[in-house]
Amino acid sequence: MKYATKNTRNRTDNILGKQDPRRGAMLVLIAVMMSLFLVSLVFTVDVAYMQLVRTELRVTADASAKAGMEALTRTESTIAGIAAAKTLVQRNDVAGQQIQITDNDILFGRTEVNNDGSWSFLPNEQPYSAIQVTVSMTDGSANSAVPLFFGRILSQSNFTPRQTAVAANLVQEIILCLDRSHSMCFDESGHSWDYPPGTPDYPTGYITPPNPVGSRWAALDGAIQRFVATVGLLQIQPDVGVVTWGSDIVLSSYWYPYSGYYTPATIVEVPLGQNLGSINAAIAHKYDHIMMGGTNMSAGIDASVSLLMDPSTNSLAQKTIILMSDGQWNTGRDPVEAAQDAADANIVIHTISFLANADQYTMQQVAAITGGRAYVAPDAETLENVFEELAKMLPVVLID
Repeated sequence: MKYATKNTRNRTDNILGKQDPRRGAMLVLIAVMMSLFLVSLVFTVDVAYMQLVRTELRVTADASAKAGMEALTRTESTIAGIAAAKTLVQRNDVAGQQIQITDNDILFGRTEVNNDGSWSFLPNEQPYSAIQVTVSMTDGSANSAVPLFFGRILSQSNFTPRQTAVAANLVQEIILCLDRSHSMCFDESGHSWDYPPGTPDYPTGYITPPNPVGSRWAALDGAIQRFVATVGLLQIQPDVGVVTWGSDIVLSSYWYPYSGYYTPATIVEVPLGQNLGSINAAIAHKYDHIMMGGTNMSAGIDASVSLLMDPSTNSLAQKTIILMSDGQWNTGRDPVEAAQDAADANIVIHTISFLANADQYTMQQVAAITGGRAYVAPDAETLENVFEELAKMLPVVLID
């Protein structure tokens, strides 16, 4: 007598309608995997979306606080500060909504430094030197909650972010670190050795001061005048100094036979603490002096850092360098190394690359290392606009 094998029995069971118990186990496993997939989908889509909304809302709050503080400082009016903060917020869309804030979302006060070097906002305390802006996306605020894509699966259909930013007008110490190499005597075409009309050609042009009309120094002069005028309108004016830089002109220098006298790479034209009018006078004074030499950018940065770190300066001040150059550094150490020293001293460097031949790559590195902004000014008008923007922006900083 022959006995049925296991496979034969299984086939027989299937014919008789009996189900394999392993099929039910697979259905359970698939259900579990689908649940895990849905949870994973929530985290990969909704969580990423929530982070994006938080970032956009933070940027909106930061910009609103800075706009409100700039208006308060300029006008000395809380009404103007509130209006500016609201206007800036309304220019931003977050999660498809045009964002709004109310008067209750805006607080004025002042700031104080803590023992650990951080800053605290003190609401409603005068004189007002800070503004706090809160932007919320909740059902009880001026904006609606943010609907999520898959959150309802986990019984959370909406996201209610809230961001607060504080901007303050703090003590500022600023050094204008300006390129005075010979290329600043060229015209604004961006071409080397092209002088403005009225300037002698080679070799007399080497030993001729910059032309007050059409030279790159003249363009810088106009931009500095705009900067000084804008700073002069601020309620709390920063201390501003001026350092110019080129390269050392010594007996062995290529340039020495043309000038006949020694010129250091850096000159402190205006120390910190002088009146603003002395800045314009120092720039104009260069029309009476020969400007020679190469581009030792790091020397200018180092001299500016030394001024800002002098024991006579305010240790609590926000210290800033505005570095302007029209060329490529060609002597001295790498400016990026000097920028790192500035960053280590908590000094921010904003850079301005003037005309096409400026070393924009190095200037961008210098700004990035120190947390500053890198500007490009292809012409004299843009140069003036950049200096004006910096004059308005620098006294306002975010502390939260």
